[in-house]
Amino acid sequence: MRFFTVFSLLFALGVQSLWPIPRSLQTGTSALKLHKDFDIRLNVQHPPQDLLDAVSRTKSYLVNDRLQRLVVGRGAADNVTIHSAKFISSLELSLVEGAAVQSIAVESQKEITSRKENYALSVPKDGSTAVLTANSTLGLLRGLTTFEQLWYQFNGEIYTLEAPVEITDAPAYPYRGFMLDTARNFFPVSDIKRTLDAMSWVKINTFHWHVVDSQSFPLEVAGFEELSQKGAYSANEIYSTSDVQDIVEYAGARGIDVLIEIDTPGHTAAISASHPEHIACNDALPWGDFAAEPPAGQLRLASPSTTKFTASLLSAVARALPSRLFSTGGDELNENCYAKDPQTQADLNSSGRTLEQALDVFTQATHGAIAAEGKTPVVWEGLPYWQYLP
Repeated sequence: MRFFTVFSLLFALGVQSLWPIPRSLQTGTSALKLHKDFDIRLNVQHPPQDLLDAVSRTKSYLVNDRLQRLVVGRGAADNVTIHSAKFISSLELSLVEGAAVQSIAVESQKEITSRKENYALSVPKDGSTAVLTANSTLGLLRGLTTFEQLWYQFNGEIYTLEAPVEITDAPAYPYRGFMLDTARNFFPVSDIKRTLDAMSWVKINTFHWHVVDSQSFPLEVAGFEELSQKGAYSANEIYSTSDVQDIVEYAGARGIDVLIEIDTPGHTAAISASHPEHIACNDALPWGDFAAEPPAGQLRLASPSTTKFTASLLSAVARALPSRLFSTGGDELNENCYAKDPQTQADLNSSGRTLEQALDVFTQATHGAIAAEGKTPVVWEGLPYWQYLP
């Protein structure tokens, strides 16, 4: 049974188990059941493979989820009603006239404001065909997810007690994200895929992958392989370039964009394992004087060579990913770390800049490198760490 059924614990009956609740929802009181030969028909010319796969998953979920009502007897009292209920034999999927036929992955990786996730779903009570329409394959995927949640199963019958169902739905929030930290705690690819499945079932559309941090650098980057070779927890806890591609493709087919984060200039102690020349106050103690969390260590942002290194690293990661967004973190810098680092002080003196000015130069250079790859930089909201201090 899939993860989304957990959310039905919040709701007692019928389509009230939908999660998230559609923007417009109308239901009736008639029983309806799926025919044993129920099928999903695609009225879409040249449907992309990930849409065909989504249809196959829905058909599998309808049979195998075996979601039962949260009542005593688990629906046994519905037996008589189910027996006399009419059948629905098919669900027909179509795009609105003029809609472009693109893969779900392509649709999910567009600019946030350009993603078309709305759909309309109509399930009649008279046993005729249900209809799902949308203006993109991504919208059809969202509608399929809703259709899956309408049904209960008892004694081999898949049924609802609330037909007809009329739904018109669109996201309340264009960005719906879930963040996973794989630097402090490594997650195998299979676990990440299970997480992506759960996200898709509740229509979360952005996987914020906090992939590296001070504790470890498990991401293999073309041209910077030494970072993961020396900075990962172990050789078995590295995301290869093929792993990343696999995760991105798996997510895209489920309507999820992968927003990766390479936190800079703080939270970068793991880089010291391969490039100590770029890290200030590495493993300095007591760590609380030099970092928001152990181990201490952050990029020498006033150094031209460190700035160039970081910009090149971010470019290499950004160009390998289809998302329009890329996070550079930017949080929890520690001023004392730089004050006690002779190299940073020498670089500041040489340039005649303050630390804040050097941070601006670093940020403009690194964000400029990301923008050159067609990405929009994303950062944590808030001031640099030292500006919170009294």
